Amino acid sequence: MMAAVKGVIPQWKLKDVEEIRKHLKEYPVVGLVSFRGISAMQMAKIRREFRNKIVLRVVKNNLIEKALQEEGGEFTKLVDFLGDQVAFVASEMSPFKLFKELEKTKQPSPLKPRQIAPEDVVVEKGPTSFPPGPILGDLQMGGLPAAIEKGKIVIKDTVTVVKAGEVVKPEVAKALELLEIKPVKLGLDTRVLMEGGIIFTPEDLRIDVEAISQQFGEAYTKALNLAVNAAYVTPETAKILLIKAITNARNLAINAAIPERGIVDDLISKAHSNMLSLASLLPSDALDDELSTILQSKAEVEVVEEKVEKVEEEKKVEEEEEEEEKKEEEAIEGLGALFG
Repeated sequence: MMAAVKGVIPQWKLKDVEEIRKHLKEYPVVGLVSFRGISAMQMAKIRREFRNKIVLRVVKNNLIEKALQEEGGEFTKLVDFLGDQVAFVASEMSPFKLFKELEKTKQPSPLKPRQIAPEDVVVEKGPTSFPPGPILGDLQMGGLPAAIEKGKIVIKDTVTVVKAGEVVKPEVAKALELLEIKPVKLGLDTRVLMEGGIIFTPEDLRIDVEAISQQFGEAYTKALNLAVNAAYVTPETAKILLIKAITNARNLAINAAIPERGIVDDLISKAHSNMLSLASLLPSDALDDELSTILQSKAEVEVVEEKVEKVEEEKKVEEEEEEEEKKEEEAIEGLGALFG
C-alpha cells in the first residue's frame, strides 16, 4: 500500500541503494560491468562461480547512480560509465586480478540476427561435415559459396560474410550457426574499475602477463650485472662477488709470479710453458737432447690434434650433406604421393 502512495520511495529501492553504498565502503575495488547478451543460464553460472569471491549486484542504473552520488567523493567518477545493461561489482582482489576473473566469464557465442558485428567474420574454404541436403541452400542464402563435392558440402572460397559494424542478416546468422562458427565472446564486459579513487578502464587493465614477466626477468638480469660490475654488495651478489674476487686475486698472483700457497703448481706450469715457447725459437744445435725430445713430442701431438680436428670437421660436413639429401628425397616422395 505504501508503494502506491505518490512520493513514497519503495523500500526495495532504498535497500538496494544502501547495499551499494555499504559495498563502496567495505571493498577496496569497485566497478561496473556490462552483461548485455548474457543468458539467464550463463548469469546463474557466473553467480555460482563468483560466490564468496566477488560481489555482483544487478541493480537499475538510477539506483546505482543515486548510491554513487550519495556516497560522493571519487565515487562520482563512476557515474560517467553508467548506461545500457550494467551491474555493480566489488571485490578484495586487485583491479588487474579482478579484470582477469571477469574476462574468464566470456564464452564463444554465435552472432544473433540483426546484431551489430563487432568484427569481420571470415569463413575459410574447405569441406564441411554436411551431406547434400537442404543445408546447402541455407549456406548459400547466407552468402557462402557452398557446393557439393565427393558427397559432401564444401565451401569453395574463403569469404567475409559480414564486416565489423554491419547488421547481421538472419540468413547469415543461421549459416554461421550451422557451421558452429562463434565469432564473439559473451560474458561480463568490464566498463570500469576503481581502487583508491583511481579509475581503471579495460585499456589500462588488459596487459600481456607473459611479456611483463619477461621484462621483469630482463630487468633483474641487467640489475644483477650492474651490481656485480660495480661491486655493490647485496644478498644476491655477495656470493658472485666473492667468487669474482678470488678469481681475480688468483689471476693477479699468477701473472705477478707471487709464490703463494695454492698457485705454486700453476706457476710451475706457466714457467714450463714459457720455457718451451722460448726453446722452440732457438736453433736445434742450441738444445740438449732432453729439450729436443720434448719439443719433438709436442710438435707431433699438435699435428695429431690438427688431423683429428680436420677429420671431425670433414665428418660434420658429410653428415650435413647426407641430412640435406635425405630431406630432398623425402620432399620428392611427398610430391610423388600427392600427385599419385
